[in-house]
Amino acid sequence: MDPARRWVVAVLALVWITVGGRAWGQAPPASAGTLERAAALVQAREFEQALGLLRDLVSVDPANRGAMELLAFDLESIGDLEGERRVRSALAAEFPDDPRIQADYGRVLERSGEEGAALQAYRRARELSAGRPAPELEAAIERMRGRTALEIETPLAVMSDPDASVSSVQAGAAVPFGSRRHLALLGTRSLAHGRTGPDATEAGVLALTFVQRSATGATWAVGPSLHVASPRNGARTDLGIGGALEGQARLGSSLEAGGRAEVESPWDEAAVTVLRGGRTTGMEGHLYSPWLSRRLLLQAGARRRELSILAAATEPNSSRRPRAWQSLWVAGADFVVWRKPGAAVPGEMLDEALVAPATRTPAVTLAYRHYDVSTWTTPEFAAVIGLVPRASVDEASAATTVASPGGHLGLELRAGLARDSARGARSWRGGGSLIWAPTPTTRFTLGYEGATEVASGLVGQSHAGRLSFHVDL
Repeated sequence: MDPARRWVVAVLALVWITVGGRAWGQAPPASAGTLERAAALVQAREFEQALGLLRDLVSVDPANRGAMELLAFDLESIGDLEGERRVRSALAAEFPDDPRIQADYGRVLERSGEEGAALQAYRRARELSAGRPAPELEAAIERMRGRTALEIETPLAVMSDPDASVSSVQAGAAVPFGSRRHLALLGTRSLAHGRTGPDATEAGVLALTFVQRSATGATWAVGPSLHVASPRNGARTDLGIGGALEGQARLGSSLEAGGRAEVESPWDEAAVTVLRGGRTTGMEGHLYSPWLSRRLLLQAGARRRELSILAAATEPNSSRRPRAWQSLWVAGADFVVWRKPGAAVPGEMLDEALVAPATRTPAVTLAYRHYDVSTWTTPEFAAVIGLVPRASVDEASAATTVASPGGHLGLELRAGLARDSARGARSWRGGGSLIWAPTPTTRFTLGYEGATEVASGLVGQSHAGRLSFHVDL
């Protein structure tokens, strides 16, 4: 039974016992009859009708615990978060030693975004449970602890392609403050080497991001970045200041949207782009439509961006950056063949950018994508990095995530096959990650990705490996 509704069964039982357990011939008081009718309406899911009865009853009999609890459940069922919170707050104050009431108060605080206060309520409920807390209560405590803790990450990454190889080390921290918000600070140092010559570049990036999440699931993040590229061929150091804004939100029951805008951000999707001190300025947006209880996800999106790189070695002191312009259109669908909610790898960890939660729930997903890519480059850009001028790609892919019975080990596998009808070329990609979470507050991830091409139009086999460590302090 759903933990959010389990307690109402006890309330309804209490109502029937209170009303029906009186001595024969003793008429129930008016309040008991009203509570009985309200309970019947709740059982019939006539929540709006029950709401009027319960509010009238509580106004004349505010000490009626059964009516208060049933009113809180009714408000939760119709989505009145603020009204539910007021009722549960009053119950928690009146019955401070009842573990179930304290746990229910924690639930509404969690849904309101008051994660610190929710953690306190959950811990209070555990203290009152006489050493026998329910599993869902322990899970809620770990969930809130993860969301309110300082998170540290230290990833190491290597990438290679036909033109370059790069190794990177990163350190980052996500500092929570206030309600559903945190600051993410990331520092990255990379060293790239050319494969066909003596070229080498040392690059550094420092980024600060403010992240805000709402109770409805909407998220937005904004922040500046500072990046430095120091070629080892005698060229002058290149300094860039940029920033990015991204967000996602629900537009209705069957439509969601996400977007990103960036100015002079590092272009680091391949080893050669790091070697050449790449930057990108652009915008992208995506629309998503979930169906069949979110088993089917339709999507469409577009991206337009400007790319720039350091001048060629023949012009080491030039301040002019060669440029390219690229448009990407994408449409496709994901279908979840199998999933097992509630068996995810434990921990409330964030992704590598320290922006969004990185959940690992066991599932098997099949996907289809169609990409259209168009690129225009200056001759100076094309002389350093070659991009496909036109691509029309159809890709079929599959992804599988599994977790051990205890949830401490997880495995992700991904593979895709594609055909570019514009060039008559075929490509593939594949990879996976091994996740080890020895405790709910620590997670190690070892991952690999290989591909013959990427959607940006870069041609040639690429490889990427990553080892990361996340910990909540």
